[in-house]
Amino acid sequence: MTPRFFLLLPALATAIVALAPLPARAWDDPPGISFFYPLTTRRPVIERELEFTVDHEKGAGGRVTEARAALEFPILPRWQVELEVPFIFLQERDRTAQSGPGDIEIETKVLVFDSIDPPALVAIGVEGRLPSGSERRGLGGEAAIEPFITGGVALGPFDVLASVAYEVNLNSHVEGPHEHELSASTALGWRVHRKFTPLVELSTITRLRGDNEDGLLNKTQVYITPGFNVRPLPGMTFRMGLDLPLTDARKFDYAIRSGLVIEF
Repeated sequence: MTPRFFLLLPALATAIVALAPLPARAWDDPPGISFFYPLTTRRPVIERELEFTVDHEKGAGGRVTEARAALEFPILPRWQVELEVPFIFLQERDRTAQSGPGDIEIETKVLVFDSIDPPALVAIGVEGRLPSGSERRGLGGEAAIEPFITGGVALGPFDVLASVAYEVNLNSHVEGPHEHELSASTALGWRVHRKFTPLVELSTITRLRGDNEDGLLNKTQVYITPGFNVRPLPGMTFRMGLDLPLTDARKFDYAIRSGLVIEF
């Protein structure tokens, strides 16, 4: 199977999920449907929570650890906004270690479809990235916009989630064509117990436009991420997993992803 085949899998899963639900009834309260917390895939759930994540990536050029704090809050029953603030620790082989704030992200998400039988949700949204990090120090400095669609369906003890996004770089100072990147992912969670859910995710990233300094232009990166959810206390979920590349086209050799969600 070619990398292009892997690219189509998450996109196909999103289309299947999107076709399953019935249209949401105007702006009435959404049904009380929730899903597990994936590591790389967006959730279609309208959330009210604090989220803290730590991602550690190791590649040929060095290591980067990114800690993020996010506030997710519903403005209306079917409309949510999110503010995410990152802090980056960068250790590259050819330069001194750097650390500092990264690019702030603002996201808005709207629930557009729901279904009770089977339990399913579909949401659309857009994420904006502000160039608040230092480009000179390698800590960000990128302005970007990323529209996305995400969906989920519960099939017995299994949750299936999928999302597709298209990111466009907006920086006017970037030389050459601005970077465009298509990403897609799908996640499967098995609710073994109300406090424990093992999961696995398949994700793809394809740079369709931009520079080719790292050799990834028009190449599909494919990653698999086994992990788990644990609920130590009511309204609190800890997740963790190992992100591994499946192709030679890769941004990192491995990544450890973790997060803590506190609902309120």
